[in-house]
Order: sequence, then structure tokens, then C-alpha cells
Amino acid sequence: MLVVSTREFRDKQKSYLDKADEGIEILIQRGKNKSYKVLLYLTMIR
Repeated sequence: MLVVSTREFRDKQKSYLDKADEGIEILIQRGKNKSYKVLLYLTMIR
């Protein structure tokens, strides 16, 4: 799992989304009390 700040995520967004595509969990730390987990969500078209 990678833990990054919101600023670092904004600066390198493509890189971190590519890592999420590879299955790596990304945790975005916002301040001291908030964090967000980036998940890959796939949809199937019938």
C-alpha cells in the first residue's frame, strides 16, 4: 500500500492511477484526520 499526500497525488495523478490499475492500493492522506483509499472499479458491459 502506498500512502501519499493530496498534493503529491495531484502532482502525479496519472502515475498513481496506473499503479491502482496494477492492483496496488493507494491511500491519500488529507490532513491529520482524513484519508481516502483509491480502488479500481471495473464495469462489465453486456
